[in-house]
Amino acid sequence: MRLCMLVSVVCMFFSAVAQGQWSEPSTLASGLGYYGAGPELVPQGGDTIWVFWMGDAPPRLLGRCFEADTWHDPEQLAEGTAGIYWPAGTVDDSGRMLVACYEGSYPAALRLDQDTWGIYTMTRTDTGWTTPALAQDMAMQGFPTYLRLGKARDGSVGMVWDESSGGMSAAESVMVSRRTQSGWTPRRCLAPGSYPDTYCHCGSLVPGDSTDFSVTFSRLTNPDTSEVEVWDMNDSLVHTPAVFPGALPMLARGQTSWFLVLTRGDTLLGAVNDGEGWGAPAVIATGIGWGGAALCADPLGWGWTCWPDSAQQSVLASYNGGAGWSRPETVATSSVLGAPRVASDGFGNLHCVWFDHTGGGSGELRHARRLARPGLAEEGVDVESERTAWLPAGVLRGILCLPVSPFTVHTSLFDMTGRPVMELHAGPNDVSGLAPGVYFVREAQAQAQAQAQAQAQALRKVVITR
Repeated sequence: MRLCMLVSVVCMFFSAVAQGQWSEPSTLASGLGYYGAGPELVPQGGDTIWVFWMGDAPPRLLGRCFEADTWHDPEQLAEGTAGIYWPAGTVDDSGRMLVACYEGSYPAALRLDQDTWGIYTMTRTDTGWTTPALAQDMAMQGFPTYLRLGKARDGSVGMVWDESSGGMSAAESVMVSRRTQSGWTPRRCLAPGSYPDTYCHCGSLVPGDSTDFSVTFSRLTNPDTSEVEVWDMNDSLVHTPAVFPGALPMLARGQTSWFLVLTRGDTLLGAVNDGEGWGAPAVIATGIGWGGAALCADPLGWGWTCWPDSAQQSVLASYNGGAGWSRPETVATSSVLGAPRVASDGFGNLHCVWFDHTGGGSGELRHARRLARPGLAEEGVDVESERTAWLPAGVLRGILCLPVSPFTVHTSLFDMTGRPVMELHAGPNDVSGLAPGVYFVREAQAQAQAQAQAQAQALRKVVITR
């Protein structure tokens, strides 16, 4: 049977039409206590994105899903007796949401119900969340913090975390594990900490190039010399570190570039690797506050970072579309803000969540979204006419038709994982050989004027059905 195409035009034209374009903050949860473990923000594909956080009395792990411009009701993933901390999430090789957390207590003196302490994972199925499954037994073991999950390009899932022997001490080591068909492998030490000489802190676990994962972590050594290292990791933990002076690193991977943010004192710096090695870190902002910075890459390969200011009165954001880091944008303002996270959905919309403790000890989980992107509107181009001109002329009998546009410089078709499946051109494109599913058309657009430097990009959702 011939394939037919249903094209859903998503509002994804990347242009600055609203002076910052972050929505008014909304409240996702209330009555939260002070803690630095979370929230966690994880895209699942399309416009679906999840946020996870810890609830109190009793200790619980909660999550909410955003899709179709709507936040669904909160869902409980797990409930503990001692405490639930450090939620982390990723999408597994089956496209399902996979979440991990630590159930236990801090510090070592509070060894209550130790037989249940461990790192647990839960998966979102068609019938809800699975029962928490033990991934790492931490009874009479170390104390994990800053848990991260990641998925490699081959679909395998890895886990990385800090671990100390005495609770919240300065003797953290970076530990790693991976999920196999028979379960999670025993934890292995990637970067050892040795109190009081060395303190290691993990940052990110992202898909690698020559190996399956890349890991970032900071290593603090006496006398207070801190460096950030980017490692490749395979089954033998072979590594080729790239070293920067700084701490608290976050790593994100775009289509063609890698982005890294780190702190040096109270200064936020960003570095970019376009495939030919890391450039020197550039200053993004000064005066970084509680919770540090977060980082992500959107489907078009732009890097986005957010952070709180030192007064804890603003959440700020910056982007890098290939021409350096932008001036900070204001996401939200209040009195006591911290621990922001940022992520892009599959359509390129940016989401930011953070904790707001303006009212005192009882805080709120807050959210804002950015729908549009910097681009042609900032240079005086008629964005609406350009958006209309790009609309597909029509799709019929397995042929995707794209209009001829003087602004088009490149067009690609990607699958749900972000993998390019074919190059497109203006006019008819035969897509009848593609498997049914959801795809995205990405088109870069540039101004016609010879001296113009601004560039915008559009993303369209394409559903192929039989």
